[in-house]
Amino acid sequence: MKNRFLVYLSLTVLLCAGSVSAEDEPNMIGTMGKMQLFLHKLSLSVEADNPKLADFYAHELEENIEAAKRIDEYHDIPVGQLTEAMLVPSFEAFESALESDDPEQIRSRMGELINACNACHQATDYGFIHIQPSESNPYMQSFEPKGD
Repeated sequence: MKNRFLVYLSLTVLLCAGSVSAEDEPNMIGTMGKMQLFLHKLSLSVEADNPKLADFYAHELEENIEAAKRIDEYHDIPVGQLTEAMLVPSFEAFESALESDDPEQIRSRMGELINACNACHQATDYGFIHIQPSESNPYMQSFEPKGD
């Protein structure tokens, strides 16, 4: 009985260890979905002239860009390399604009960031996935600045 318990315990530990490492690897569809979510919320924050919220969602988007950079391939497409080459420069330009507090420049860089997403989709024959700005707010959240 004691040996059986040890075998079950060992198998449980091995299975849990395997599932943790699988979760550490970014999932292409999940990562892109989160990027779209945070890009939309970032866009709504920018349109509402809410720099604190925009900064928050820029950080969340950046974390998912970092995750996308760790995806070696998806259907033979070098996702990590393309993310680094096509999306990162646009995101860094957006971050610089956000630090400038110039609403016109921020909106312009936001558009360039969205264009970078679409350029990557086009380059990989996924042009049927087209990201476009939307001012509609489907979230149970206000993006307007609130007094602190």
